[in-house]
Amino acid sequence: MILSCLTFDLRPGSMAGLEEVFRHHRIFERAIQTEGCHSLYLAADAGNPCRAHVIGVWDDETAYQRWLDDSSRSVGSEELHALVADSWDPSTPGEVWRVIHRSVATTPPTGPMAGR
Repeated sequence: MILSCLTFDLRPGSMAGLEEVFRHHRIFERAIQTEGCHSLYLAADAGNPCRAHVIGVWDDETAYQRWLDDSSRSVGSEELHALVADSWDPSTPGEVWRVIHRSVATTPPTGPMAGR
């Protein structure tokens, strides 16, 4: 299993716009259909209000590469360019980390995030 992490350094005040691009273009709904994709998260960086990360959980590098090669991955790129503060390249993959150990829940999660 691997984790991918694509980082966006955003212009100030662009976080809501980033979320809207992902929702409008149904980026996660398309990506999750990729064989070997388990889950995807759009996360705001707690230490930097202008940084967001897309974190994916994949079977392996081959599964992630299937998404990178998918022609629909570029949908919304022009809108994303307007939100980023740097020279972001939509063809660049995120960082990849190999999972070497993971926890196993013994009880169902509780609280406000349970079931999300």
